[in-house]
Amino acid sequence: MTPRTWLTLLALACSLSAGATPRTEILPLHYRSAEELLPIAQSLLDGAGRVSAYGNQLVVNAEPDKIAELQELLQQLDTPPQRLLITVDSQQDSSARQDGYRVDGSISAGNVEIIGGRGEHHGRDEVRIIRRSSAGGSGSVQQVQATAGYPALIQIGESVPLTSYGRDAHGYPSEYTEYRDINRGFEVVAHVQGDRVQLDIHSRQDRLAGPDGTLDTQTTATRVSGRLGEWIELGGIRESAGEQRSGLLSRQAGSVRDNRVLRLKVDLLE
Repeated sequence: MTPRTWLTLLALACSLSAGATPRTEILPLHYRSAEELLPIAQSLLDGAGRVSAYGNQLVVNAEPDKIAELQELLQQLDTPPQRLLITVDSQQDSSARQDGYRVDGSISAGNVEIIGGRGEHHGRDEVRIIRRSSAGGSGSVQQVQATAGYPALIQIGESVPLTSYGRDAHGYPSEYTEYRDINRGFEVVAHVQGDRVQLDIHSRQDRLAGPDGTLDTQTTATRVSGRLGEWIELGGIRESAGEQRSGLLSRQAGSVRDNRVLRLKVDLLE
């Protein structure tokens, strides 16, 4: 082998060695945060270099081929965030029943109450029959715009009547009604992959714990998934409450049933 050939091979080896020497580069980010992408970059290097977050940049020290591989991955990940339209459909079905008897001459059985002894009306003692039962359904639809990967807060609230009984300044029986706000809501984070969406949901449910208006709060966390543009059922809330009030020669009892079903749909915004 001639001396010229040896020199050529030596120069090539030095060139390859220099090319494999780790170097430090700053990789700017435009849409995603450095803290969000840092774990992904560390996983890619897998000990073959070091990377840290600095402001809205990643500072990486690695061999050139690893840096090029990381740059290619960041081009795929550092894209404008997807805008989402989240629709929540809440359907409610409720019913109520009340029965009782009173000392002033009322008597009831089942959901029928007969009331008498309330005084004369056109010269005759007045008698009325009252059916105290009700059933109904209602629903509501809410929409909120959100960014994929970021939390969106959705609240479903209602005001419920609270009735208390007592006597007025003259000693006559009286009742007072006030309204108490009850909030049901959840925080949702949506992650989109192709035509599917994954939802991380943290919910909070308030409910009346007693006739005095005391609230009982429950929190839950769950994860569901489905297709974009299709309804995803989050589950149902079923509540029932019973109440009894008694006094001297008087009694009242009632029950309330409230079923609520929630479902959610996620659409991509252009």
